[in-house]
Amino acid sequence: MSYSNNSNEKISSHPLPEDQEMVAKLWQDVFHDTDEFVNLFFSRVYKPENTLVIKHNDRIIAALQMVPYDIKVNNKIIPSAYVCGVCTHPSERGKGLMNKLMHEAMNEMQKKGFGITTLIPAEPWLFDFYKKFGYTQPINHSVEEYVCHQRLVKVMNTDPYTFVECTNEHFPYFDSKQRERKCTVLHNAYDFETIIRDLKHDGGSIYVALENNIPTGMAFTKRVSDKSALIKEILYDNKQVKTALYYHAFKMYDVQHIKIRIPVHSGKKRFPSEEKIYPYGLACILNKYIRNIPVPGIYMSLMLD
Repeated sequence: MSYSNNSNEKISSHPLPEDQEMVAKLWQDVFHDTDEFVNLFFSRVYKPENTLVIKHNDRIIAALQMVPYDIKVNNKIIPSAYVCGVCTHPSERGKGLMNKLMHEAMNEMQKKGFGITTLIPAEPWLFDFYKKFGYTQPINHSVEEYVCHQRLVKVMNTDPYTFVECTNEHFPYFDSKQRERKCTVLHNAYDFETIIRDLKHDGGSIYVALENNIPTGMAFTKRVSDKSALIKEILYDNKQVKTALYYHAFKMYDVQHIKIRIPVHSGKKRFPSEEKIYPYGLACILNKYIRNIPVPGIYMSLMLD
């Protein structure tokens, strides 16, 4: 913890348990999230020991969160911290407060032994802002797009699969599939329940494809507009299941256009221009002994962003 010359201003500190309501109000004032999301985050994710704040006259004017996650890199599990909720009260911006808070966060994450830290910039210009703190490794995702005329949606064949609503009981399948990836942020069972709750609050749906009552695929979906839907994450045993999963989304939402977020392809494609790659987040390697992050890098999804 460090202090400014002004005795009324604590440059960085962990909030007290009774400060939670103040931190939550600052979050909502800056990000304008729904009450449901803010209540979910501050009841299930927020912890004072993972939070840094700047106080002035006992009023919190800036804050950030450092949420622990494991990252699988090849066959190793590395502790990481996901920096989120980085915010300054509008009346206090332009004073360098976030620079001070980020420097303190980087020091603290190293002291706690995190090997990697990740974040998702809220605005495009912030990608350059975070580079000066060491966030230079891009985290990208690819997007597949499918278009179907409305009259064809009704005849899409999803046999032999049946679809059920995803529950906590389906975590073992989710966990087995996420660990098949070479380099990815991992979600534990508690995270999984939080993700389910968040997507439901957002009007989304998570469904599981069953074959002979055995899970073979899973999709995290939400409507984007009257004509389009998004699959935020898709996991499956084979291409036939994958096709059935997005066919089911077409039918469920009665839309003509679907986008699916997927990891960037790791091999050589015959037509590279076919793969649409989008910047999503950034990573900073805190432990100098971590080497050889696989190409195309860390994959990150379902981060409550």
